[in-house]
This record gives sequence, C-alpha cells and structure tokens, in this order.
Amino acid sequence: MFPSGSPESLESSDVLFRQRGEMAVLMRDFNWASTTLGPPGSWSGPLRTFVQLILSSTQPMYLGWTHDLIALYNDAYRPILGQDKHPWALGARTADIFGQDGYPGLKPVFDAALERGESAAYVDLLVPLVRHGYMEECYFDVSWTPLYVDQEVGGVLSLVNETTDRVLAARRTKTHAALTARLLETAGSGDTVRQTLSVADDNPHDLPFVLLYLPQADGTLSLSGHARLEQDQAEAWRLLPEHWTAGLAQQELTLQVMATTPLAAGPWPEPVEQVALLPLRQTDTGTLLGLLITGINPRKRLDEDYRDFLRLLAAQVASSLQSARLARELQQRNAELAARNRALAAFDEWTRDLTATGEPYDLIGQAQSLLKSLIPLGTAVYYERSGERWYVRQMLGEYGDEQLRQAHDAGLAHEQTSNLRIPFETGQPYYQHLYNRATDHLPDHTAHVTATAMLPLRSPHGVRGIFGLALFGREGWTEVERTVIETVARSLELAVDRADKITELAQERAVLAARTAALADANEELEAFAYSVSHDLRTPVRHITGFNDLLRKSFGEALDPKAARYLNVVGEAAGRMNVLIDAMLDLSRTSRLPIQYEAVDLEVLVQSVRNELEPDIAGRSVEWEVHPLPVVAGDWDTLRQVLVNLLSNALKYTRPREVASIRIWAEKHDGATAVLVADNGVGFDPKYQEKLFGVFQRLHHQHEFEGTGVGLANVRRIITRHGGRVWASSQPGRGATFGFTLPQPDADPASV
Repeated sequence: MFPSGSPESLESSDVLFRQRGEMAVLMRDFNWASTTLGPPGSWSGPLRTFVQLILSSTQPMYLGWTHDLIALYNDAYRPILGQDKHPWALGARTADIFGQDGYPGLKPVFDAALERGESAAYVDLLVPLVRHGYMEECYFDVSWTPLYVDQEVGGVLSLVNETTDRVLAARRTKTHAALTARLLETAGSGDTVRQTLSVADDNPHDLPFVLLYLPQADGTLSLSGHARLEQDQAEAWRLLPEHWTAGLAQQELTLQVMATTPLAAGPWPEPVEQVALLPLRQTDTGTLLGLLITGINPRKRLDEDYRDFLRLLAAQVASSLQSARLARELQQRNAELAARNRALAAFDEWTRDLTATGEPYDLIGQAQSLLKSLIPLGTAVYYERSGERWYVRQMLGEYGDEQLRQAHDAGLAHEQTSNLRIPFETGQPYYQHLYNRATDHLPDHTAHVTATAMLPLRSPHGVRGIFGLALFGREGWTEVERTVIETVARSLELAVDRADKITELAQERAVLAARTAALADANEELEAFAYSVSHDLRTPVRHITGFNDLLRKSFGEALDPKAARYLNVVGEAAGRMNVLIDAMLDLSRTSRLPIQYEAVDLEVLVQSVRNELEPDIAGRSVEWEVHPLPVVAGDWDTLRQVLVNLLSNALKYTRPREVASIRIWAEKHDGATAVLVADNGVGFDPKYQEKLFGVFQRLHHQHEFEGTGVGLANVRRIITRHGGRVWASSQPGRGATFGFTLPQPDADPASV
C-alpha cells in the first residue's frame, strides 16, 4: 500500500476517493473489509453516490449506512466530532461513537428514519457531546433524511450546522439585557443584589449559582445574597478563604478562577468544580464595591467569550452599586445641607441684630440653646482657660453627677483633661463617639456620659475657649449632627468675633470723636490766635512805619547815605510785615467764613481772574491756552482766590522766560472734576512738593521771587473745605503743574 495522499496512491485507488481533503484519504486507506460495508468496490451504486456527494460538499454531513449506522462523514463534519472522536469514528457504529453522549437522546430519530422512513429537522437542538475531554453543551441545526436502496432504507443522511456560539451568545445577551432593565429600577444596593440574583436565576446554564458580597463598615466582605443554592449550601460560603480575597487589592484583577469542592448546582448532572471571582469596583477610583462569585458551567469551558460575558455582568452590577453609593452619598449630602441650612437659618435669627445681643457669653448661650433644640444633648458647656485650669463660663443642662459639678467648680487641670487640651492644642474639633472615661481622669463621675464633642472657639488671637457638648445614654455623632455642630460653631466664632470688633470699633470711635473735638477746639483757638495776633501786630508795625517816616523827614537833606539805607531796610521790612499780616488775616478769614455753594462757571471765573492780572503782564509776552471748562458746585469768592493764587504764581515764576506759556484745562477724576494749571516756568525740585502747601513754606529766595508762603496754603484750605484735594508736579527748569479737584455738579455740595 502506498503512503496516504501520494500521487501514486491517488492514481491506483478507487476513483470514488480522488476528492481532495483529509476524509477522502482516510476513506481510501481505511480497511472497509473489516466492517459490514465490505470493500468500496463492492458498495452499491447509491452508497457510492452518497459518499461522493458528502466528500464533495462543504456542508457538514454525516452518513450512517445500514441499520448499524456505520459512520461516513466529510471534512466539514470533523470539528463536530472533536479530537476525542475523530478520526476513529470513521467506519464505526453510530451507537459506539455517540453512545455515551448524544445518541441515547437521538436514537428515536434514527429508528424512525430506518424503520418508517421518516425525516426530521430541528433548530438549535441541544446535543451533549464529549469531544474535548468533557461533556459539552452543544447546539445544532440538523436534519435526518432516510436514503433508499431498492425501495428499502439503506441508511440515514444528516446535514448539520453547529449553532452553539449563536445560542450561547443569544442567551447571554438576553441575561445582560434583562439585568440592564432590572437595574434601571433599583433604589439602593439592596435592590441591586435582589435584581442581580433574580436575573441569575433565569440563566442556570451560564450561572449555575451566584453569590454576592458587599463591604461592611470595617471593610470586610459580607454575603448579601445568593441564587440557586440551598441555605445550608450558602452557609458554607459565608466566610471566604483568605487566599481568595487576598488578590482583591490588585485593581487590575478583573476575573480569577478558583477550584472548589464539587457542588451540585445548575441544570446538569455534573457538579460545579470551578468558580469565577469577579471584583466589583468603582470605575474612577478603583474602590472595591463588592465581590461577585459565580459557578462555572461544567459543560462549557471558560473561553474568552464566557469570560467577556462574566466581566460585563460584573461591570453592570458594579455600575449599579456605584450609582447606589453615589445616590446614598448625595442623599447624605442633601440631608447634611438641609441640616446645615436649618442651623444657619436658626443661627442667623439670633445673630441678625448683634447690637442688641452683642455680648459674647450671650451669643454662646444662644448657640447652646440652638444646638439643644436640634440635637438631643445631655448638656452643653463652654470652658475658658485661666492659667493651668479650665473653668465653666456658660452652661446649658445638668452635670448629671454632683461630684462632677464640684470638679468643674474647682477647675479642670489642663494637662489631665485631654478632652479640652487636645482641641486647644490642635485647633480642631475633637469627637469621641464612645466616651473614654480615662480621657479626663474622672472615671467615677462620668458613667452617664456616652459621647462628647469638643470644638475650639477660635479668634484672631488664638483659641478663646472650648465649646463642649455631651450625650447621655446614646453613642455616636451622625454625619448630619457633626455638620450642624461645626456649622453652628463656625458661625458662633464669626458672631463673637464680630461682636468683639463692634465693641472695639465703638471704643475707637469714642476715642476718635474725643480727638476730633479736641482738634477742632485747638484749630478754633489757633485761628482765633492768628486773627488776634494779626490785628495786634498792625499797631506796632504802623508805629515803626510812622516813626521811620518822621525820622526821614526830620533829617531831610542832612541824612547821610548810610543812615538812609538803614531807614530803607526798616521801611521795606515793615512793608513785608504788613503783607504777611494781610496774608495771615486772609488765611484766618478763609477758615472762618462759611462756604456758600452755587453753580460756578469756571470759564467765566478764569477770564475774570485774567482780567484782574492783566496789569501784571504789561510788557511781557504771555501765551494763554484755556480749554473748555465746566460748571462746578462751589463758593465763587473762595474759588476766585484759588485761581488768583495759581495764575499769579504761574505769571510770577515764568518771568525769566522770553515767552511765558500758561495752560488751563479740566479732566474727570473718579467722580470729581479736576482743574489743572501748567506753566513753563522755573519749576521746583519734586522732593519738596509736600512743603508747597504749608504755611510760610517757600522754595525760592525772596530776592528771586517775592511772596509770603501763604497763598498755596490758602489754596489747600479752600479746596479741602470744598471736599477736594490739591497736588503739584514739576522738575527744575521745566515748568510746573498745579491741580485741584471739586465734586461734580450732580453731587450734593452740602454733603461735602
């Protein structure tokens, strides 16, 4: 015999087996004489035709010939048999091939075809097969057709399409869809557990049993529900092996397969021997939300499609648990917000008028009353430290123990009273959800105290005191209660600090009022003194001038030049003294006269001053640049003094210039009208600009430019009384700019 598949073998073999493919070669080389079919050369014409048909077809076909149903099949049928049945199934009896899996259930179909010539066809027919080392759940679209030879049924032809993947995909998709629909209606983690288990009950093939664990407050996992297990079976799963849960900390772990003691669960007779562990995590943080454990179908290997089904199932459950957690957190936040708003509303009511209840201890007492109305407190105590001891300054409620009251009356030692020392040193609230009697070294007197909250009452200068609360007979502070307590405490800090500032402000205002009154008295006395002195000085100056003139007339022509010069010096000095006296009187008069507000047209006023100063510029070249000026609210006479001083100064200090240039304009400055006068005169050193507006302050020598040093002081006083301000800017040799502001005409002049 030639080696299988060689050209020589093909040429010498039966033409029936010259088809290309593995099965043609196997059929050619098979010892058919050992079967009831005999050698191929002896086969009947119909059998040879049917064999030729299946070998040439790409449709999976299985031919069972004679009543023994001797197996002949084509290349397309090989995967259906798997490695456990192919190739030995060729030429074997169908009962021998499938006797331990599919044949017992299909024998009536084969018998009907052989004995009565009946055909049959099924869609997605379940046929269990052992083809990869275990009994496998398989589905097929299949038909059976009897084949006749001489009017007798000679065999049965089966056309087969495996639909296992399609059936499993549809079943799993249905589970996912049902779970999605159910989870949309959940209202918490408990609902998520119930709906998940209910859906799992409807798919016992892929989910033989299901266990769902949720984390407890201490982080441990607790069994929250199970499906398709008896109660005694579920009890064995209440505590998980430590090596199962050890890997849950690895966030990248999404599915872990574990072997388990064989467990009878699901629709098959085979027990479940493997389970899948599926951690349920929050998508954004990886936080463990729970653990899903499901038995693995004993009749289906855990291939990638099966894994994807379980991962998606876990993702659906995790998403629902995450939504439930977010909803719960949102509900808690809303409750906290509502409690905080209630506390703020109540707190706002008693802090609305701090002038009526501005004492800090009053505010603390009202805060204690407020909290007692919102929380079932045993007592509320406010402590302040004095030296190394703490004393009660405000209390609402009872001590609950006479010796405890006596200990408080004597003062609590700072170092030994941790409930007060810790918040004082840290500046943070200190809660004991279950009060430790050793905390304050008062174990015999605090048996009735079950929980405490100690909050530092802070001020800009440190911790003012400790705001203490205690529960009698109930443990723990809820999140809402803590929110209320801390909101009230913070509001109390602000209210007490505000009350302190109001007190300080009132004291400062009293001091300022006293100083203002004293300053007003001093100014009035100073102005009266200046006025009096100016009047009193006129008589001696007049005498000096008069006797100086008498001396000059008495000596007449006999007055020698030296004496004449002396008398001239005396006369000039007396003249300057008169000018200073007039300036002092003007300054005093400016301060004493009331401001008569009216609408002042600055353009008209500037032109009037220019006309007055016209004699001073005779023989000089002066260029005036006067821009449009507004109407302002002010006193005509005093504002005229301002412009006379500024324009006369501009003319005076531009005398050295061949052509004097003086510019006058107005601007808007922060709700006021600014008037500016600029010249190209000699200017001044800017470091002395603050001296310009002081009384008797001059930056030039008398022999350079005449003056008293009072004019600009008068300007500042007038503008200040109008509610404005004055300024000057310059550089030596580059001219100077003087400016002042006045309230705009739409402002109320009387308010200035």
